[in-house]
Amino acid sequence: GGMGHTSNFSCYIAGEDENGELTFDNHALGCSICVDITQDAMRMLDEGNSIAEIREYVDLTYSRFGPSNME
Repeated sequence: GGMGHTSNFSCYIAGEDENGELTFDNHALGCSICVDITQDAMRMLDEGNSIAEIREYVDLTYSRFGPSNME
């Protein structure tokens, strides 16, 4: 994505070292789109939707903000 993110996960996590220690990315703290995608995904998982269904919803809902990184 435009921020160098490859997924919603990378809006929160910048990397992981060899010991499994995570480096956090604070981008999502100020990005309502990242937070909205996370909340939508959590809600839809709780409702029993599949990952594919969630992905389709996210792509349809948020594509106006930028292209999907997945084909």
